[in-house]
Amino acid sequence: MHIEEIIQKIVPADRGCMKLAQTRFDNLIKPVGSLAKLEEMTSRYCGIKGIYEKEDLDYPKRDLLVWCGIEEAAQAEKIMHAKWPVNVLAAETGAKAVALLVTSEEEADALEEGAALVQELVHEKGLELLGFGCLSDPDNEMVRTAMAGALLQAAAMKVPVMLDGVAVCKAAKKAAEMAPAVLDYCFAGHVSTEPGAEECLQELGLTAPLRLNIPDGAGEGATVCFTLFNAGIKAYKEMETFEEAGVHAEMKEFSLAEQSKKERRLNGRIYLIRHGETDSNKGTPLSGTHQHAAERQRSGAVREAGCLYAAFAG
Repeated sequence: MHIEEIIQKIVPADRGCMKLAQTRFDNLIKPVGSLAKLEEMTSRYCGIKGIYEKEDLDYPKRDLLVWCGIEEAAQAEKIMHAKWPVNVLAAETGAKAVALLVTSEEEADALEEGAALVQELVHEKGLELLGFGCLSDPDNEMVRTAMAGALLQAAAMKVPVMLDGVAVCKAAKKAAEMAPAVLDYCFAGHVSTEPGAEECLQELGLTAPLRLNIPDGAGEGATVCFTLFNAGIKAYKEMETFEEAGVHAEMKEFSLAEQSKKERRLNGRIYLIRHGETDSNKGTPLSGTHQHAAERQRSGAVREAGCLYAAFAG
């Protein structure tokens, strides 16, 4: 399949499913947003798969693909014989590290080569999540172009990719220039200590949950992030919402989401008091007595919510 045909198959992740998935996270018996990056990763994965029901969400089968050129053939051979850290780390997450040697000498051929390699692996092994690492210099044009073609093919097949390292991020930028929607399928796994690593992620609009001070982008960070990817899915599937836990509707006011709304209202009232402004309901200045009462009300509401949250969560 030519690269133009692959690009035509790339569609954005389903925003409706992403929103519904995030709504489920917000309604779980926990502080709203407390799982942070795990929520974002899982919600976007739901959008990629076009699902939001917890029963439909499964842990994806994954592998780490380590890209290299002819110059890194000896290192690639070590990976193939399971003698590198990426092999051990990948195995810990149920994945396998696969070294891919790019042999193309022309850019058009490299795009096609990268796309063909990913298509073959995904079909052959039933992969639903990939990690990308790279042994080559970030300025190796052929390897970077092959990875760009691979990212385009993965997006066309609705397979997300965990990025690791400057070379891989530069490949993602190249792919996004051809098909902007490809970034919906890109996850940042790790910020390496390579020069420009932070800037590369910023250009892609991505943030990584891990900063392990690893000096390269060979894929170690991506494999470790596979564990976090699983953790988000586990929380989504196994935690309960207030409704699923059988909490009565009249108790919903004690959810942290509701308490957050109450706190904002009370904070606004206290702001008016402290700045000597008028009560919006009565048009009269608020007294010091009202200030103390409002603050006591706020503290009591927060304590009450905390006790109930602890009871339900425990």
